[in-house]
Amino acid sequence: MTLSHTKSLAEALGKNVFPGLGMASELLEHIAALFVRRTYLSKAQLLTIGDQWKQVFYLHQGLVRIFYTDAKGREFNKSFFYENQLIWPVAPSVRTSQTHFTIAALEDLTVSECSFNRLHAMLKGSGYWEQFALLPYAERFAERLFRREYEFLLYSATERYQAFCREKPHLVQRIPDYHLASYLGMTNVTLSRIKNSPAFNLV
Repeated sequence: MTLSHTKSLAEALGKNVFPGLGMASELLEHIAALFVRRTYLSKAQLLTIGDQWKQVFYLHQGLVRIFYTDAKGREFNKSFFYENQLIWPVAPSVRTSQTHFTIAALEDLTVSECSFNRLHAMLKGSGYWEQFALLPYAERFAERLFRREYEFLLYSATERYQAFCREKPHLVQRIPDYHLASYLGMTNVTLSRIKNSPAFNLV
């Protein structure tokens, strides 16, 4: 990665990944220097079922999905990631055991990636690991899980789609309907019926 790319990535990481930690620009540049810039075509797999998750990805451009595949080959979308987000193995088990999911590009991607172990070592050595991983990420991760569980248990299919449109309007047109339907726990036919209903309201 060139010096200009390193400085640009350092600024992006400080703003979007490590906000509020008060990291010195020199440390951010050392972290950014760990990353390599790569591109992936749409549908490329960044991680495949059975792999150990050893990489960290910072998304500059594009959309990514994480999904499970059952014995019949059916796919079930777990989550989506987009620009200025960091994708990393939050759960310790996926760093040491075979994963049960796939990470794939929904659009052409431009990413910066590095070894999780190298990033972990630098953050640990500089005293920022706990501030980065244990509080903000753990809290947000738990919040997303509880909210998703609540919506699946108590919301109707229409209400789940309405909630997604309110919370992530910038993704509604980018995610193909069949992928969005899978994420929301409904069939593509059901989602189409909801979207085409005269009574449908995104309020």
